[in-house]
Amino acid sequence: MAIWVWVTILAAVSQSFRTAQQKNLKPRLGDFGASYVRFSYAMPFAWIGLVSYIFFSKTAFPTFNTSFSFWVSTAAILQIIFTVLLIKLFSHRSFAAGTAFSKTEVIQVAVFEAFIIGTIVSFQTGSAIILGFCAIILLSIAKGQVTFSNLIKSLFSIQAGLGLASGGFLALCSVCFRAATDSLSGDDLIVKAGTTLAISLLIQTILMGLWMQWAAKSEFVFTFREWRGSIVVGFFGALTSFCWFYAFSANAVAPVRAIGQIELILALLISMLFFKERPTWKELIAIFLLVLSIVLVLLD
Repeated sequence: MAIWVWVTILAAVSQSFRTAQQKNLKPRLGDFGASYVRFSYAMPFAWIGLVSYIFFSKTAFPTFNTSFSFWVSTAAILQIIFTVLLIKLFSHRSFAAGTAFSKTEVIQVAVFEAFIIGTIVSFQTGSAIILGFCAIILLSIAKGQVTFSNLIKSLFSIQAGLGLASGGFLALCSVCFRAATDSLSGDDLIVKAGTTLAISLLIQTILMGLWMQWAAKSEFVFTFREWRGSIVVGFFGALTSFCWFYAFSANAVAPVRAIGQIELILALLISMLFFKERPTWKELIAIFLLVLSIVLVLLD
């Protein structure tokens, strides 16, 4: 398999660890504090990694341009909004349903990528994305009966709204990050992805930090007190974002996000193997559809 596939899988696995730790920190840090540590504690890891790679590889630091500045700033702000919306999902009982709807970003990113960058997925990859979307809908109603009323209730719930909104912002920021990385000169994808990550985290740390000083000062202070758990979020946050950015540059965003849905499969397998939770027939069908959609992307 191509390198970008393995990098995408690593991104999905790392993202699972980061999100789980953010959920653990939320009761102590609040929505904004748990969101902020993803950026503030990831920034040192990103800069240390970038500077170290440039030093040992003797690669030149890329030159910034107007296009890069616009796309990276836009993506950074959109990612802040996405992160806060995702953390707010943790406040609702139906977390699984909300998270499942946030995964609709895979189908949303294909639309944004076509309009912004002009990249249109093939028929096979498009079919795979639709299969993955059907799997997500099944997961969102996995614990209930498959009825029209349940589907409508699930689609118009607060959790679904937050999930769809977070998915939309994630899809849009993913495409903007791809545009930012592509606008940098040079052929070294590690440098280009690392630079995009380091600059975006710097922007996010400053902007959200200033805003929290005004609107959520207590949560801002708590992020320093809970530094041990926040460091874990920062490390996995930096690793996750770097892997996504590298994969976005190596391939189109939509197929990368489609492969990234392996995160849902891993979550279901963990619940079955480690927590001995019996899957419903809908979850089993969803797993099959997700696997099929990933295989279709790989074979395209």
